[in-house]
Parts: sequence; C-alpha cells; structure tokens
Amino acid sequence: MSEQIPGGEKPRELPPEAQGNEKWHDTTNAVWMRSSLSREDSEAIVEVAKFDDGFRAVRDGKNPQKGILFFTPAEWEAFVLGAKDGEFDIPEEYLTPEEAAIQRGEVPVRAVPSPNNTVSPDDAD
Repeated sequence: MSEQIPGGEKPRELPPEAQGNEKWHDTTNAVWMRSSLSREDSEAIVEVAKFDDGFRAVRDGKNPQKGILFFTPAEWEAFVLGAKDGEFDIPEEYLTPEEAAIQRGEVPVRAVPSPNNTVSPDDAD
C-alpha cells in the first residue's frame, strides 16, 4: 500500500505495519531529542524526532517500545503555538517553585540528543 500525496508527487511505499496510517514514518534511523531538563527519575520523558518532510514523531523515552505518535507539520505547528500561548499550562498552585519557574520560561531549556538513539545526530543526514 502506498500513501496518497496531493499535488501529484510520487507516493511513498508504506510497510504493512503502517497501512492505514498516512502519518507513519520509519524511525529506525531517527534522531530523538529530549529536553535538557529531562531527568531519569521522571515518570516519563518526552522525546521528539523530526523528519525531512516536517512530520514529527513523539514517544516516551523511558519506554520507547510502548509506541510512537506521528504528527503532520500543521498539527505540530498548532501544538507548538498552543504551548507558547499557555494552553497546556498547569495552575501554579499545583507546581513546585522550580516547576513554576520552568513553566514561566525563566529556566533555560534546550533540546539534547536522547541516550536511546541508535544513530549519532551527526550521522543522521
């Protein structure tokens, strides 16, 4: 089965496990990134991989085998804009002072490679 792509571009072939999921991407050589604030003692660690066509994949870095969610570029943009606009903020009375400072953007955060990567970020291109 192949993906249907508007605009007459050549569709990409999807493996059997991806049939019916036009967002699916092969993550074998994906470079997963996580927040520099991620701690191994967290219940979950969100990891994100970006593909050349703008799609994103999201997984739990503590349990990468549990499944992957795929997002179109438009879905990802809507999510990021919502996050920047505070749509997902937790009321500060439920946060520790450190968590509140992070949520307010007072703590520097950057994306760092996941230790779960099977390829080096430098080798991915």
